[in-house]
Amino acid sequence: MKYNRQLLELMCGIFGCIADDAAAMVLEGLRKLEYRGYDSAGLAAIFSPGDSSPIETEKTTGYVSELVSKVNGRFDGAKISIGHTRWATHGGVTDQNAHPHSSNDGNITIVHNGIIENSAELSNRLNNLGYSLSSETDTEVIVHLLDHEIKTQPDGLLILDAFCTVISKLRGSWALAAIVSGHEGILVSRSGAPLVIGRGEAGISVSSDVLPFYGACSEVAYMNDGDNFLLTTNGIVAQDDVEKPTFEALEGVYDEEDPGIFPHMMLKEIHDQPTSLSNVLSGRISADGVNAELSGFDLSPAEIRKLERINLVACGTAYYASEIISSYIRKFTCIRSEAFIASEFPAKSVCSQNTLTIGVSQSGETKDTLDALFEAKKYGSNVSSLCNVIGSTMSRMTGNGAYLHAGPEFAVASTKVFSNMVAAGLLFALTISDIPNLEKKKLVQDLRKLPNIISSQLIDADEAIEQAANLILENGPPIFIGRGGLSSYIAKEGALKMMEISYIPCISLPGGELKHGPIALITQGSPVVALVPSDSKLNLMETSIRECKSRGAKIILITDSEGPISELADILIQTTQTHPDLSPFTHIIPIQLLAYQVGVEKGVNVDRPRNLAKSVTVV
Repeated sequence: MKYNRQLLELMCGIFGCIADDAAAMVLEGLRKLEYRGYDSAGLAAIFSPGDSSPIETEKTTGYVSELVSKVNGRFDGAKISIGHTRWATHGGVTDQNAHPHSSNDGNITIVHNGIIENSAELSNRLNNLGYSLSSETDTEVIVHLLDHEIKTQPDGLLILDAFCTVISKLRGSWALAAIVSGHEGILVSRSGAPLVIGRGEAGISVSSDVLPFYGACSEVAYMNDGDNFLLTTNGIVAQDDVEKPTFEALEGVYDEEDPGIFPHMMLKEIHDQPTSLSNVLSGRISADGVNAELSGFDLSPAEIRKLERINLVACGTAYYASEIISSYIRKFTCIRSEAFIASEFPAKSVCSQNTLTIGVSQSGETKDTLDALFEAKKYGSNVSSLCNVIGSTMSRMTGNGAYLHAGPEFAVASTKVFSNMVAAGLLFALTISDIPNLEKKKLVQDLRKLPNIISSQLIDADEAIEQAANLILENGPPIFIGRGGLSSYIAKEGALKMMEISYIPCISLPGGELKHGPIALITQGSPVVALVPSDSKLNLMETSIRECKSRGAKIILITDSEGPISELADILIQTTQTHPDLSPFTHIIPIQLLAYQVGVEKGVNVDRPRNLAKSVTVV
């Protein structure tokens, strides 16, 4: 599989198909891709492939459900259709900027993910040719270039040849799907953004992700960077001497987005964690319960132990999970390890043939993380991944690593995948560890108990979460504090969750840093969320809490301790005591529930918060 560093970008969701009721399949496909962006949505359709009439299109700001209402059955019976759900990068969230984009005569329509870096240059060229652009997007230049190419090339030129000529003029990243009136098929191109072809009894499809293929396709073919094809009812058409991708069986099972008894998917996924943790641990602990055995890596545990360092690269929630994983590696091995924000990864300084760089991602499509892995390979590092999505770009790029087995996560804010990242990372650290067997056995045994502990903790969740949410809503942005590495990393994740789900700006920091500036933010009634597991830092956290209380702060105390520190709490959220190294698992649950409760009380769509997408894959 070929990769170019400058081309590892994408956003939004594309779905297209050739079938007896193509538009209906596209709308269903877009619904399953909405996690990739939900600023706007649109589709285009051809009803009779031989008809040269303008292509029918519809688009709207908002969710796919709003597009379905706007379409109102008008596209029933379409034979060829393409659609798009957008996360805005170029131009505001307007109907005009929504995809698809069409030529002036309506005979060519295109949808695009990614960024065309030379769009300004191409726009000037089109203006000189007499074309006028009606949107603020970088996508519109492509459709007018294709229009010009088709109209100025000699008769008999194949539509795919014209398409390839246009593609050769682009710089940047893209996944493209285009349809042309009077021509059967869908033109597709990939350069840096995932695009997958699906085939089944219903017809042939193209998508940004395999998710929409479940139930419609039995086989998939992954396009490579630089691929340009025409999809027809007969299969894939390529230019002469161009290799076509091979179809393989579609693996996995699709779980429908269904909150069941819960009001939101986010709450359901928080409650999924006992099951998801059982899945990530299953088969990865030795039969005698002594050792962790996380397989799937190209390097053996013995080879990994000889490495100079292990880098972890990730973004957002995955980065905070990586900080915890890196802490485990440092504690249980003699290997130097560090977690990096992927977009800031100093590959040249920390990568060599004697290093391993692990990408950590839910989707496996995160642009910054893919870029960091590419840079790591460039400087000689071994690369691997911890990823939740089978067949993702990251898993195929690295070719080794471990899947998280958390199951589909539909809510944009990650919950159960975070816990599974930490669990998989702990298994990795224990697999390569050189700690005494007795110590390892105790930790592994307690790790096996985690699903039951989390289950009991969720059942026993009390009104303290609601009280804490009301305190935050009434008294302003909270400060999250922890101490001793693990708790301070959970505090970071807590602040991120609160910002994502409630839109409340908040900060997190190690408790010892409060007195070095941030304590100036505390006024009478300021909420402070303190994470205090029963570990060696408990007494130090007590000092930090007293510093806050003496300045009028209200303490939301999350702890497994039943000792005197609980008396400092204005609101006490009790967690279950477990091995100190497993406190991230028990303490993240109330953090997630608190963010959820605050978001719900504020009336936020907690499953689809504004401006966010599940797979952030643009610069």
